[in-house]
Amino acid sequence: MKVKNILSFFLILILLAPYANAQFANYTERQIKAVAVVSGENKGATIDISVIVTPGTGRVFVSVSPFTEIDMQGSAQLAALTACDLTGNDFLKHDFFYTIEAKSTIVGGPSAGAVMTIATIAALENLTLRKDVYMTGMIYPDGSIGPVGGIKYKLEAAAENGAKIFLIPKGQRYEKVLETEKTHKGPFIIVNTETKTVDLVKYGQSLGVKVVEIENITEALKYYAGVELKHEEGKLETEKYADLMKILAERMKKDAMDLYKEFEKIADSETKKSIDERLKKGEEYYSEGYYYSSTSTYFTAKILMREEIYRSKIKDDSSFSLEAKVIRDEIESTKRVAESYEMGLASFQIVGAAQERLAKAENYLEKATTASNWDDAIANLALAKERVESAKVWMSLLPEIKEDTRMNPDEIKRRADFYLSMAESLFVYAGEIGGVQSLLYGDSSADESLKLAEELYNNGYYAGTVFSAIDSMVKSAISIEVLAINSDKDLNEKINTSKSSVENAIGIAEKYTIPMLPYAYYEFGETSDGVWKLYYYKLSERIAKTLVAIGGKESVELVEVNYRHPEMKITPEVPTIVERQIEKIFSLPGFESTVAVTALLAGTAILRRVWRKS
Repeated sequence: MKVKNILSFFLILILLAPYANAQFANYTERQIKAVAVVSGENKGATIDISVIVTPGTGRVFVSVSPFTEIDMQGSAQLAALTACDLTGNDFLKHDFFYTIEAKSTIVGGPSAGAVMTIATIAALENLTLRKDVYMTGMIYPDGSIGPVGGIKYKLEAAAENGAKIFLIPKGQRYEKVLETEKTHKGPFIIVNTETKTVDLVKYGQSLGVKVVEIENITEALKYYAGVELKHEEGKLETEKYADLMKILAERMKKDAMDLYKEFEKIADSETKKSIDERLKKGEEYYSEGYYYSSTSTYFTAKILMREEIYRSKIKDDSSFSLEAKVIRDEIESTKRVAESYEMGLASFQIVGAAQERLAKAENYLEKATTASNWDDAIANLALAKERVESAKVWMSLLPEIKEDTRMNPDEIKRRADFYLSMAESLFVYAGEIGGVQSLLYGDSSADESLKLAEELYNNGYYAGTVFSAIDSMVKSAISIEVLAINSDKDLNEKINTSKSSVENAIGIAEKYTIPMLPYAYYEFGETSDGVWKLYYYKLSERIAKTLVAIGGKESVELVEVNYRHPEMKITPEVPTIVERQIEKIFSLPGFESTVAVTALLAGTAILRRVWRKS
């Protein structure tokens, strides 16, 4: 029995040798230091952050000591997602392990997010990081860096730990600091508090640190690693989608005009005038080539007309129940069509859009049948009916797709798992750091889209889950980003940057599919205003990048940057203890065969001893 056990042990050792090598050879680790404010004190402290990236399935693991707040978990999730976005990596092909250690209890906050993103990019791209560069700043999903507090104290902590360069968010050179001075007069202590404005650039000079304002992660990479990210260029070709969007608009217009014939018979002059104006606006958008905006305008007109028709036609519970049953049957039949369709990258967008609208129709139907008053019941019944009709119009585009790249159903579910998880995380994170409430809660909010995504997922409608979850993610992200917008100029700059990014993203997506959904939202952004213009551009870009991730990979080139200033010279990064040990062992020539031979020799020696004793 002993002999059998020994033989089994060495056989397992031999078999596992190459597997152990594969496990360790395919991971990268990077370490970086961040700075934070010590809890309850006007003092900064350093944080040691380690990130390990391995092949995986899109999971993020975080260990924090001492425990801060949940926003550190959110920072890690966002850092991993942003790093993958900026480098063109597919998030779902990696796992991320973050270890965050502070020597004292720090104030929970998002200020380490940008640093974590830098470390993640370095791990993904095998970059060397300077040890004398420090940074503070909130990370936004588009890679820009947002404002944080306590920069003076963080600068002091960085200087104490050997910083030569300290990167801060653009616009935060001057910081108001509350300073307290204590003086003794006899047995009494007199406390004087005064607010002072600190020029962080000059203060940094007095500490021997160069303070630099930066806007985004790309700028930060120049200082940390001497490289910049050069993204693939894509050109938006609107004519490729115009035909499909035009068909959508024409079919919605036809439905609207058919309904109008019934509506005008029962409408009063004021209501009719309002509908006429909407229909006219829909026609204007159509003539200008804004086909999705035209579709949406006709759809809104249909809802209002449908409600008036229902109020005229439905007078009792019996007729209400009959119409509700008709809508329920239409929902179920349209679902069956969507479920039976073998999806490709193009049809995935159409089916997903239809599934979202069907789920909303079900919700409105539920509200209609459980409403406490007749007005609400009729209004929700009209919304349910028109959501079904909208889903049908979208599904009618499927025969127009002549060529498509088939998608594995498991891939769609995997994407749904990921985006739902990320949407939940971002929603919690945005709430924790005070994101704009109107974007997080209420009608057309991140919360509403997240609940819809969860509902779709539970019902097995994974294409719809992906797009509803993305919608929630974008709204949560914007609720954070707008915190840094202080003027119309700031907003317009962000909108212009976003427009350029989405046009590029759609252009790249064209290589893999017909990005009709990104284009639809891009076009809707063109006819929207203010924050909603930014939202539609961001939504379009996120969906376009999703299509690229599924279809292939965005090409991102790392370009070395030559700096004139001597302080920009890159200093070698010291490998981590784990890396040194593994490299020393696994880099030996013939390692696997050596393990096998050693195991056999050791096994033979032990067997001889056993046989001698027996």
